[in-house]
Amino acid sequence: MKVSFLIMFMLLLAGTSYAQYTYILNIRSQELEGKKIKLYLLDNAGHQALKIDSSVCTNGMIRFKGALSQPVHFVELGFKNKGKSASLKFPLDSGEHSVRLEMGKGSNEQPSLSGLETSSMKIRTESEQLWHALYDKYPLGPHGRTIPKEIFLEDLKNQLQLVSNHPKDFFSVLLLYRISAGEVSLSHANAVLEAWAKLDTKLGESPLGLSIYKRQKNFIKGYLAAQVGKDIINFTVSDIDGNTFDSQSLSGQKYLIVLSATWCLPCQKQLPLLKALYDKYKASGLKVVYFNNDDDVVKWKEHIKKNELTWINVSERLKFSNSKIPKSFGIYAVPTCILVDAKGKITYNSDQEDTGLDKLEAAIKHTI
Repeated sequence: MKVSFLIMFMLLLAGTSYAQYTYILNIRSQELEGKKIKLYLLDNAGHQALKIDSSVCTNGMIRFKGALSQPVHFVELGFKNKGKSASLKFPLDSGEHSVRLEMGKGSNEQPSLSGLETSSMKIRTESEQLWHALYDKYPLGPHGRTIPKEIFLEDLKNQLQLVSNHPKDFFSVLLLYRISAGEVSLSHANAVLEAWAKLDTKLGESPLGLSIYKRQKNFIKGYLAAQVGKDIINFTVSDIDGNTFDSQSLSGQKYLIVLSATWCLPCQKQLPLLKALYDKYKASGLKVVYFNNDDDVVKWKEHIKKNELTWINVSERLKFSNSKIPKSFGIYAVPTCILVDAKGKITYNSDQEDTGLDKLEAAIKHTI
């Protein structure tokens, strides 16, 4: 399936309007009579509320009506039952729907929704069944489930096949969007693009479909550009004092790029090792460019002072999800270290070969 950039532009414009798709949600519930129920319209990741509406259950009925920016959105119903907060998350299609909300019986008191017989709900139910078939084999402990990597990858494969089985349903695009963020690897990005290519053309070229395509293509481009042996990508960014740092100022020198964040616990665990290596090899010409991928400048400055970081400290002053420089290296997770030699060639990338930094010192010795 080819990408039409004219269609992309037109659909992006159209996607900014919430007037395209309307919904009416009629909910029957005897147990919630007289209680307030909230409806959260969620973003495509299903995490943040884009809009919040509320209604009181009267005569056993709650009614919500509004507009969507796309044919299907994840929504969440929030309410209290017997003094306890409860919620239900599900895909809501445009159009009018009548459902029944019932409170659970027994000790769990899990609420349930019935009567929503949309194709989106059916695909979502199948997706959950695939998930449970694999994950329920592993007990839920106090810190969640310990899932082997191969099981996680098998689930992603199953979910991608589910998307391909429903190429004409918009919920498949929404599901693919969420799957695409589930793993960051070259093989996964290619698998996501294969599933995207099987979508109906109109769905693939919808604003959401194109965002999936663009993210995977950009990841692959950055990932390949940051492989060992490639020329390092030049970048400019602000340092701790607000001055512009240009990576070309290190031309002819050996330096280590560290992508980190003050909120990242694995980053803090690696910090003593990085400081020790810098102290050991700075006399041999090693420089360190230490990125803080966050927008909390105050916390960043406190972090530098507390840990006595005397190397080059820089930041885009953006949340990691909005940062551009890490993504140019195909980096979507921290911590990551990239080592560059005097010729501007990448000699080491922890994200692609050594996440525990076990080989970093040997790479430094070889580079300097």
